[in-house]
Amino acid sequence: MNRSELVEEIVARVAAKLAACEEGETVEEICCDGRPGLLVLTQDHGENCHAKLDSKRLGEHYQTVCALQQDYQVDLDSCEVVILYCLTNEVLGKLASGIYDSPYTRLAAQAILSGKRIYVPMEQVELYRYAATAPAPYYAMLQEKLALLEASGVVICPQDELEDYILNEKAAVPCKAASAAPAPAPAEEKEFRLTKRVITERDVSEACAAKATCIRIPAKSIVTDLAKDYARTRDISLIRE
Repeated sequence: MNRSELVEEIVARVAAKLAACEEGETVEEICCDGRPGLLVLTQDHGENCHAKLDSKRLGEHYQTVCALQQDYQVDLDSCEVVILYCLTNEVLGKLASGIYDSPYTRLAAQAILSGKRIYVPMEQVELYRYAATAPAPYYAMLQEKLALLEASGVVICPQDELEDYILNEKAAVPCKAASAAPAPAPAEEKEFRLTKRVITERDVSEACAAKATCIRIPAKSIVTDLAKDYARTRDISLIRE
């Protein structure tokens, strides 16, 4: 949705509420009709978030409101459910580390701390896009942060099943759609053989430069302390024959 369409939609909604007020119904009555609130929390408007705002199925149970349209000035206490869009890696890191430096992250953190039911479409989780390319340790670190949010009550589910989860037609279970980046295959062992009487740090260094993972040396060879330290710090095995 472009900017002009967004402006037209906001104007139309305001006009509808003003028309209702002219008929004797106040804005408070419109917003407080007995249905709990459902807050759409996003940093950027898109088709998916607007589809939830206009969902007739959700509208039967919830009064939907968009935080971005309200400039993040919303009454979170009146909201029972929060749909969190735009869960970028930056936002993930901030929320999991207790950093709230924008209206978006502050409202998201407040929802978590208030124990609201929070749902994130898995398609909105940026981390999942890097499952096949990210280094395993770095991906695992970010996955731990995502797991922290899940352990705090955040439910991640497919976009097309989001309404089923919100309406409790599907049990909330940890999302397993994107697995961790595969761990790197163990390095192939490469041997290096030395026949010298005294094995020095330089000898081990040359073996390391040749990508050696183990060095075979004569049983009676003398290995200097520096050579031993060099091999140990680089995970190179010294094997006596």
